This record gives sequence, C-alpha cells and structure tokens, in this order.
Amino acid sequence: MKKTRTKILPLLVLLNATLVVTGIVWAEATHTPISGTQTLTMSGLPARYWIDDEGIAHYRRLPAVMDFTSGDLDGTGSTVVNVDVDLLTYNGHVSGTAMINVTWGELSGTLEGRGSGTYTAGICNGTFVYHGVSGDFEGMKMTMSFSYALGEPYDPWPVTYQGIVLDPHGE
Repeated sequence: MKKTRTKILPLLVLLNATLVVTGIVWAEATHTPISGTQTLTMSGLPARYWIDDEGIAHYRRLPAVMDFTSGDLDGTGSTVVNVDVDLLTYNGHVSGTAMINVTWGELSGTLEGRGSGTYTAGICNGTFVYHGVSGDFEGMKMTMSFSYALGEPYDPWPVTYQGIVLDPHGE
C-alpha cells in the first residue's frame, strides 16, 4: 500500500503542474484598440540639413517631443526623425525612432519603436510599431497609425492616432 501512495503522489503533482502550464499556454492574447491626440514639437536643430538641386529639403536626426493630450494614452515621449520633403509640393517622407513613457488605464511603462510616414501636400500619414521595454508594457506590442499637417517650426503640431495594443499574456 505504501508503494502505491508514493507513486500516486508524484503523479498527482505532475498532473497538477501540467494543467497549470497548459492553462497558461492556452491564455489568449488580447488586442485592444486605442485612439487619441497628441502634440509633436521640434525640440532642437537637426544634426544635418541641406537642400539639393531639385528643391528637396533633407533633415537628418531632427529631435522632437510628444505630449499625449487626450484619448487613451497619457504621457510624453521623444523622437528623432529623418525627413525629405519637396519645398514646392510638400510631398516627401519621414522615418525615425521614438520612446514613449505613457499610462494607459492602470498600466504604465515605456515603449520604444520605429515608424515612417508619407507627406502629400504637407499632410503626413504613417505608422509606428512600439515594443514594451519596461513597466507594465514589457513584452507588449503597440501598432499605431498617425496623421498630422506640417506647421510652423517649433510650434506644437496636433497629431491624431489610432492603433492596437497587443498583450501576448492574454487574460
């Protein structure tokens, strides 16, 4: 009888551990929509700037700050971008990196990402993909589309955003 008990106890522990791990694996990732507005303000001079023979202005490593003003996210961030824009048509493109420190509901933390956009007549539409690097966002992913109009340098530009927060940990 004692041998049977010593065999059953480890089997029950193993079965319980398997059920716990399987439950974690079966947890479904969540996709939650977000939207809101922010401001984008240039915060310094580009590391390099020139206008080529075709009238294209090139900005390299142009710094800016972001303030989330309304909507689902609250906080600030910084970005460094490269911009190429035709000074006659205001068509062109932008690409760069950003880091944001935000609160979303009861969650807070830092996300880092890369993005790009296209200017058409001075209106920029683009996307950013962020990855959570600290706090409650660690391991999460956020995709965000954005839109803004070129404005006066060093004045805040209103930006609208919408996106999805992916939490692979699930519910």
